[in-house]
Amino acid sequence: MSGVVQDLLDEFDGIASGRTRWERYWRQISAWVLPQTDQFDQMAQRSDSSSINAVVGTPVAAERSRNIYDMTSLWAIDRLTSGLVSLKTPESDNWHDLDRDDDFHFEPTNHEERLALERLRDYLFKMRANPNSGFWPSHKAAVKSMCAFGDGWQFIKEESGNRTPFSYRFIQLPEVFPSVGPNGRPNRMFRPFLWTAHQIATEFGDKAGSKITDMANDPKRRHERVRVMHAVRPREDGNRSGKLGARGAKFESYYFLPEDKHLIGEGGFYEFPFTRYAWSNQGQRPYSEGPVAYAIAEIQSLNSMARDELIAAGQALRPPLATIGKNFGRINFNPGAINPGLVNGDGAPLFAALNSGARPDFAQAVMQPRREAVREALYLNLWQILISDQSAGPETATEAMLRAQEKGEMLGPVGISLNEGLSANVDREVGILGRKGAFLKGSPLAMPDTLAGAEIAPQFTSPLDRLRKVSQIVGAQRTLELAVALEQVKPGTLARIDTNVMLELAQDVYGAPAKMLLSRDVGDQAAKQAQQQQQTATAIGGAEAAGNAARSMGEGATAAAQGTEALKSSPALAQALQRATQAMPQAA
Repeated sequence: MSGVVQDLLDEFDGIASGRTRWERYWRQISAWVLPQTDQFDQMAQRSDSSSINAVVGTPVAAERSRNIYDMTSLWAIDRLTSGLVSLKTPESDNWHDLDRDDDFHFEPTNHEERLALERLRDYLFKMRANPNSGFWPSHKAAVKSMCAFGDGWQFIKEESGNRTPFSYRFIQLPEVFPSVGPNGRPNRMFRPFLWTAHQIATEFGDKAGSKITDMANDPKRRHERVRVMHAVRPREDGNRSGKLGARGAKFESYYFLPEDKHLIGEGGFYEFPFTRYAWSNQGQRPYSEGPVAYAIAEIQSLNSMARDELIAAGQALRPPLATIGKNFGRINFNPGAINPGLVNGDGAPLFAALNSGARPDFAQAVMQPRREAVREALYLNLWQILISDQSAGPETATEAMLRAQEKGEMLGPVGISLNEGLSANVDREVGILGRKGAFLKGSPLAMPDTLAGAEIAPQFTSPLDRLRKVSQIVGAQRTLELAVALEQVKPGTLARIDTNVMLELAQDVYGAPAKMLLSRDVGDQAAKQAQQQQQTATAIGGAEAAGNAARSMGEGATAAAQGTEALKSSPALAQALQRATQAMPQAA
């Protein structure tokens, strides 16, 4: 196996040599934007572990923060991460549906399929919310890394326990050495990381070797950290026919100790287990640049100006002093500094403040435009667009939808960068569940026969994605309004409107659960029954109205007969009625 390890080490050297320039850029970001990131030069080295253990446990963020004087970038990256997570993957809402991933399947998903896919979706979200899965902590950390560096990574492990079928782990950028395939997506990964001897012996047992075993059994050395390498790459012959289990999977997996060139674990994965959140897709590049790349110069300038502002403020609050003395030297303008020999004793004050010309207020005037530039680069101003302008007055429903559409178009590109990584997560999750028999007959997640063997893909329904789909509702609403107007000119126009399509469109855009709607067959049958009941009620109402009219006519005939008898019995009344009739104007 030493030949396999040497081959892996040679491949790792080739990948590591191509990211030297990237590391210089990342060090700047970790120094000014994300100080809690580990050192990038610790993982790529193959030196002994003594130097590693010397820095393990060091509060990196606390040490680096001593050199940070302006917090704009740190605050802005937190706001960007929180805004993106809340709008794209809100923890309290289902931010995607599931559907058939087949561009040539033109038949819409029927009601039974939608219900089955919705059950699967709800189960996925339930497992992600399980604290044992680790999804949310690792997801938020990966999104923050993407916003700062341009890339964020997660590792999805297939679990054998009953708590959750899969688990997530955040992989920080210093541990990531990827390579991309012809399609521009990562398909190889070398991950150097640090584990204690006790952790290695517990995970790999006797395969860890005698050296690790002896260290793990030694109370003084069991917590020493050792560099471990995890390598994942496609098998040259693809899925090995006749090979069962992980060793016949699409991707081969190796764990080894690079210092000793000792292989400690071998297996495989059916899907690529590492998920990449890339801020921008840059073709064949294994890394991408985030929004901080456009603001790093301003961030560094702000930090330098903030440092000078603190010095100027100190000079203004505690100006340097001049006193009597013989030892005259270079003037010290530090706050509270003593400068002997600058004042004599011939009646002059014993000390005087030295005017350094410091203007702390002027620094703020210079720094404020740069702070705004950093906020603009990190999309903070765009989040404010989501806050409705209360001073604009009331809006119609159409106006509100048009404003929502505008917001979605402006903010949409910010969230699209997450879609590829989230889709890969779903592929991995569904694959793990399928191998565990979750879709077999009798299972709560069993799929209809029409979905047997079908590829499943997410359809994103987050608040940000729904904003981008509002245009569909606006178009449908305007079409319906036009149809209502044309109905007055051409009766029967409304009959061309398929209300089932409109309801399903609204359900998709607004994110209503599929179980809210009946199937088309059941819905049409219920509509026919309602129409028949309405017709029956109309007929009954007409009959009652006719009866009332008949009764009224009968009563009127009786009254007329009674009036005729009254006229016969009263000749005077008859003559008066005749004179009044003759006096009425005649119709032309």
